[in-house]
Order: sequence, then structure tokens, then C-alpha cells
Amino acid sequence: MSLAISPVAFERIRAAGKIEPTQDTVDLVFASDERYIKFTSVTLASILQNYKGKAPIRVFLLMDHVLPTVLEEYVESLKKIHPFTLHQIPVDAELFRNIKTSDGISIATYYRLLMHKLLPADARKVLYLDSDLIIRASIDELFATRFDGNLFAGVEDTISRTYNAKFGLPESAKHPNAGVLLVNVDLMRAIGFSDLIERYLESNRYRLTLGDQQILAELFFNSIKYVSPKWNVHGSMFVDGWPDQVAGVENFMCKDQARDAIRDPAIIHYTLKRKPWISLEHPKSEEWFDYLPLTPFAAEIEKPDLADATTPEAANKDKAAGTKRPAKSRHAKVPKKVSFGQYIKVILPATIVSLSRVRKTRLAVEKLKKRVEAGEEKHGAAAKKLNTLARQIDRVAKKNAPSLPKAPPMANSDVTLKSILVARAAAAAPTFNAHAAIENLSPNSMIMSNVSRKDMEGGYAENIKTVTRTSNFAFRTDRLPEAVFLLSQRIKQEMFWECVKTAYLYDLPLYFTEVALFGGFASYFDPDASLNERRALGFMIDDLGYYFDARQPSRVERTLNDPSFAQSDEERRRARAVIDRICAEKITKYNKYVEGPVFPMKPGAVLVIDQKKGDASIEFAGANDESFQQMLEAAVRENPGKPIYFKRHPDSIQRKMNSYRDRTIEAIQVLPDNVTIGSIIDRCETIYTVSSQVGFEGLMRGKKVITFGAPFYSGWGLTDDRSPIQRRRQTRTVEELFQVACIDQSVYLNPETGKLIEIEAAIDYILQMRSDNAARQAAKNALSS
Repeated sequence: MSLAISPVAFERIRAAGKIEPTQDTVDLVFASDERYIKFTSVTLASILQNYKGKAPIRVFLLMDHVLPTVLEEYVESLKKIHPFTLHQIPVDAELFRNIKTSDGISIATYYRLLMHKLLPADARKVLYLDSDLIIRASIDELFATRFDGNLFAGVEDTISRTYNAKFGLPESAKHPNAGVLLVNVDLMRAIGFSDLIERYLESNRYRLTLGDQQILAELFFNSIKYVSPKWNVHGSMFVDGWPDQVAGVENFMCKDQARDAIRDPAIIHYTLKRKPWISLEHPKSEEWFDYLPLTPFAAEIEKPDLADATTPEAANKDKAAGTKRPAKSRHAKVPKKVSFGQYIKVILPATIVSLSRVRKTRLAVEKLKKRVEAGEEKHGAAAKKLNTLARQIDRVAKKNAPSLPKAPPMANSDVTLKSILVARAAAAAPTFNAHAAIENLSPNSMIMSNVSRKDMEGGYAENIKTVTRTSNFAFRTDRLPEAVFLLSQRIKQEMFWECVKTAYLYDLPLYFTEVALFGGFASYFDPDASLNERRALGFMIDDLGYYFDARQPSRVERTLNDPSFAQSDEERRRARAVIDRICAEKITKYNKYVEGPVFPMKPGAVLVIDQKKGDASIEFAGANDESFQQMLEAAVRENPGKPIYFKRHPDSIQRKMNSYRDRTIEAIQVLPDNVTIGSIIDRCETIYTVSSQVGFEGLMRGKKVITFGAPFYSGWGLTDDRSPIQRRRQTRTVEELFQVACIDQSVYLNPETGKLIEIEAAIDYILQMRSDNAARQAAKNALSS
């Protein structure tokens, strides 16, 4: 959530007062286009058929361009059901160009965010409606709802709590399903609505996953009124047992109200892919076809086969098993038409001969399928034969595709990865800069990644989309990306190998991406952390390999190992200034946990650093569990009579995991979990570590650091290495290490502005986050006392 903008919106709404618009007409707004108007007409027909009110109806169509005359006449013909006036309003939606839309959401859905500017002045309140609805009651009943000072009124989304957690909103924040939304247009005009939206999009356009519903919820959750769920029965509400299993659990709905709404819905909302014209999966699909004959489009919309439908029971089983059933419809998309001769002379031969390039084959086949489908009505049986042939080609392509095992043997996969990376390194540019690499990416580019959806949408990695200026950042194999970003080195993960293979076969940029050393705030496993606190503010980007993987040189290592690399005087002064500030402000990996009780450490203290068990940085540093045991024993053996302290890893604390401590070694004292690294690192003399970042932070403070693995900062003459990397031959300074790792190969983001910033500004932002967090905790403590 954009924390800086929401309070501004709330304050403007408060200052505007309780605006309660009234008018003599029932004003309905649809956002549609030439392709979708047939479905909009069915929704409108259901409204007119069931309308019992006395107020005149006005229908406003927000369109990318005015309908052709014939389609306009089709819509006008619905007046025979009940009179209404039709107003077409062309929309310039430049503000929303290149904003990602998900399944079932088109760019037209953003048009409603411009209603206050587009509608006539006498449209003071309107009811916005999606085009995948059936209205079974008189719509004036809903239209008469009072706002009570709110900006919107609507039905709570069935998974509001899930969305609130995902978007960083308070659990109880109002979150309506925006497909049916009563809008206080007078209040929109009073609060400078456009300015709020534009400011929001500046920093959030690339993280949108739920269209304008996400925008409205994040900005205005404190100005939304819930109405009875009967006015928007959506999602999976019709699934057997839904009220008992979901109502009041995934949302705040009353179970009895939910049951009544499902029993007799005023509005049926066919959400996601369960559109009646796509499949009969929705249990109320047949009712949609009861209204279709009232429109002039009945002959154009073919009823799907019953065999394509999925019962609610089957849908439940699919959900439990994680199975997605693809919807089938040649009406879902209108593909580009090409000549029939082109199929034979160009597309088909090109597709067949491309079998050696499997990914290209699949892309060509998909295009062929769509074009053939577009030509079926015109070319009949011949086109259908080509469609069958296209499916056969697709099967052959998949059968002959070079494949990697889902769980490749560890040894073989390690060797394979190294051979690929070494080969790429041989052809790599002599220098690399992360900021320049990001700037070279096209805005809204397609990026392939092995990142999980959980980490990307509301997780630690969400800001990488804003960093790269694209929302198209995901794992997908249906098209070639502009670049490949690996956000984790999971060599047993099939997604990881698909990403590596794609970059390797098609000579694409491959970037190994990790949270910057000083670019995080809270542990992702912290249940009390807000979304803004969980998301990384900076990322280290390497074009040769992960900086913590010592099995082959990363760009960090290659740069430091290059005799020609040298800092300028200005670079050295800047690096030292930032290092001094980091030490003074106690900036670290997890910057939320620097304050804690003062622990009475004795002089000459030795600090032994734990790491999260199973973390990739341990194995890739050439270490294992035995390395930690050796470290513990060496710390005791080499420091007789000195106080030795063991600090557990924050993730181990948050997740209540076991650590590498050995309770049998009595000479080592385990520090309390609430004692932070920031409160003790300046007071220790020596640090023992396998490959933890704390070792580097110790070097920045002039501490003696002993390593039992091969972290990126070892091997340069700064550390006492018990497992040295022989290929690292240069002697380097702390300032040079910092320059390469934290400045040249890291990028930082201000999530409030959506702009890249330098590390100095990132530190400022982290300090502000600390201050904000402290204020929240103080307020929370005051309430509980």
C-alpha cells in the first residue's frame, strides 16, 4: 500500500464533509468496448426487464471509441424492454496505458476512475456495473443506498482478508468487489480524485494485480460502506457449503446474510473465467442465457458445450489439488485475421520446420491456433483440419523438447550450472553496472523469473517490478522474454532450470538477483511486519552468478580480482562516508531489529554468528553443518579466558527454528533473542562466521573476522580464512568491496515515489521507516496500557 498517499485521501474526504448527493435519475455506468458490448447488453437487458422504479434511467457507456452505428442501434433497441437514455463517452485512458490487467480484467475497467471528469455535472451519484452480471431485482433499490459520508458503497469481496494481507492493508479494512459499486461522484470531485490516482500510479503502477479494485481498496478503504451481499453474489459463493466454510473466515460477512443472498441473489456476478459465454462451469450460467434472447446478439453468442462445464464439487477438488481448468471459447478473444492462403504458404511450413527450436515452435503454434480459429467460420472443414494439425504439431514439439528432470541429481546439476555460467562468463562484457543494466531494459518489458507468486505479490520481491519498470515479471514460457531474472538459486527447482535454459538457448541477459546487503527492513517471516516493511528496498544484481556462490566467480569476485580495477579518490571518499554512516546508524540486513536491551558484554568479547539452517549461502560458500561445529570449537580453543557469545539468526528466531549452537560447549554463552546485532557488534573484538553478512559488517568496523566458508568478502587479505579460495589473488580494501557490492552492483528504490535512488537516500528512507515503526509501537503500547 502507498502509505504516503492514503492519509492524504482520508484527510481530504474528512475535510469535504458528509456529502450525500441526490438526483431524479438512476444513472448507470458501464465500461465497455466494441468487442464486449454484446455482454454489456445482456446485463443491461436484465436491469431493464426487472426494473420497477419510477425514476428515469440513464446509461453511460465509457468506451475507447464510439460504437459503430449498427452496434449503437443494437443497444438502443433494448428500449423496447424499458425506456432509458444512452450516452456514449469516449475515454482517453492514456493514464492507464501499459498497466497490467489480470484474467477477466481489461483496460476498460480503469475508465471508472475518470467518471468524475467524464460524466455530466448533474450525474452526482452513479452505479458502476461490470458487464458480466445478471440483475434479478429492481436496481433502484440499490441506487437508493445512502453513502453516510463515504466515497463508495458495495459488497465485501469474498476474500477480502486475503487481499488485505496481500496489499498491506489492515485486516479489517473495507475491501469491496468493485464489479458493482455505488459511487459518490460529488465527493470524487470535491477531493481532487484525479490527483490522488495519479500520485498513486507514480509509485504503484507496476505492482497492480487486481486492477482498479486494488487502487480503490488501498487508497480509500476508510471510506467504503458495505451493502447486503445479495447485491453482488460473486466468486465461489454458490459452491456448496460456502457460507459455513468461508463467510466470516476469509471475510467479515454474516453467515446468515450470505445464505440469504445465495438463496435469492439480487445480482449474480460471473467472476474470473466463469463467464457463461466461455463455459457453463458457473451453476447459474443457464440464467444468463435466459436474458440473452432479449438482446440482438443472441445469434452471435453460441452456448458452450455442457462437457466444458465444471461442477462446483469438481471446482472444489481442483482448488484443493491446485488444478486449474482452462476455459475454452473462441469468443473469449478476437484474434487477428489473416488470409487462408497464408496459412498454407507461410505459417504452417514455418511452424513445422521450427521444431528444433521448441519455444519458438510453441509460440508459432499458438498464433496458428488463434488464426485458424478466426477463420473456421469462413473456411469451414478445411480450417478445422488445420486446427487439428496444429494440435498435432504442438504435441510433437512437446514430445521432442529437450527437457530437464524436475529434480536433477545434485552433483550433475551443480556441474551443469557451472559449465553454463563459465561459458556465459567467457563472452560477458568486461564491466557491469546494475543501474545501467536496469536502465537498458525497456519499460513494460517481459521478464522471465523463477520467483514465486507469493514473494512477488505482497512479498519481499514485489518492489523488483517497480525497479525494472514492468509488471510483466513472472515465470512464463509462452513467449520469449527480454531478460531473465533469477531471484533464488534453487537447483532442484524446475522453474530455475527453465529460466537458465531460456537465457542460455536464446542468448538473453541473465541476472542473479538478491536483496541488497543493506536493502531490507523486516524479515519476511515477521508476522507483525507491514507490507512496506517486508518489501526489499534494494537489490544486488549480478550478470555472472550469485555473489554468495563461491563455486564460480560472480561479477563481484571478477571485478575485485581484476588487477585493473581501482577506485578513484572520489569513489573511495564516498564509500568511506557511507560505511561510516551505516556503522553510526546501525544499518544492517534487517533494519527493524536494531534496538534492543543493552546486554552487558565483557571486554575482549568474541562473537560467533549463527546462520539459518539450510540457507543456500552456506552450501554455496563451500560449507556445511560440520563447518559450524568446527567454528564453535575453534572459537573456544583460540580464545582461552575470553567471553564468547553466540548470536542466533533473525529468521531462525522468527520461524522458531533450530540453530547451529552446541549446548554441550559451556564456554559459549547464547545471547538472548531480543539482543540485536546492532546493539553488540561495536562492542565485540572478534567475529567468527561461516559466510554471514555480519562478517562484512565487522570488517566495516575494523573488527577481526575469521571465516569458515568462502563468503564474497573473504580472500582479499581482510579476513582470516580457514577455507580459502585460491583464485582470489588481489588484496583489496573494505572501501573497494563496498563500492563493488553495495554501489556498483546494487540498486535502491524509494517505494513512495517509484524512483531509483542512491544508497545514501535509501539509508534516509530506512531511518524514516524506523521512526514510523517506533511511533506505531508507542501508539500500540499506549492503547494496551
